[in-house]
Amino acid sequence: TELPAPAAALAVAPPSVATQGGWPMRYSSYVGGGQLPDWLREPGDRQRILVTRSTLTGPGDRGPMPAVVAAAAEVDAEIVLVRPDERSARSVPGNVRVVDWIPLDEALPASTALVHHGGAGSVLGALAAGLPQLATTGPGDRRHNAELVARRGAGLALRPRDITARALTQLLTDERLRTAAAQVSREIAGMPAPTDLVARLTALV
Repeated sequence: TELPAPAAALAVAPPSVATQGGWPMRYSSYVGGGQLPDWLREPGDRQRILVTRSTLTGPGDRGPMPAVVAAAAEVDAEIVLVRPDERSARSVPGNVRVVDWIPLDEALPASTALVHHGGAGSVLGALAAGLPQLATTGPGDRRHNAELVARRGAGLALRPRDITARALTQLLTDERLRTAAAQVSREIAGMPAPTDLVARLTALV
């Protein structure tokens, strides 16, 4: 049997990034467990790049980490690997630090950029925080997500093997990326909060 048409749909993507049908709703992240170290609550002596990978296992689950580690020594920044796999964490340059699970949304405000696997949560988290991002064009929806970011001008979309020190430095120095990311952040902040839609949703019942 066919499913009935939905009574309503919610659209969390900011309109300048992706057009979605439905009621607009401000993105609100859910970050599981983990404690944020005190040193990640404040900016460091150098600009900081956070690097994450997928929480799922499968093709490309290591994401950008191996390439970032390989290029890190040539980048004038503190690079933080969030929950790296054993191979990525085994031998890292002096400017690379490693942490376990953390509430990513709490770490973003004191960071300069985010490098990630192209998942929707990472994309929207960086946009909400107003940070330039590098999203890898992996399998599934990751290519689509990364290309949306690049098309908006708020970040870069690259294959993991194409991540270089030059690309990582661009995240830190390209004011066009930072300006576009800040514009999208303000756009997200102006969208209705989830609580604003409660009455509309309950009216459907």
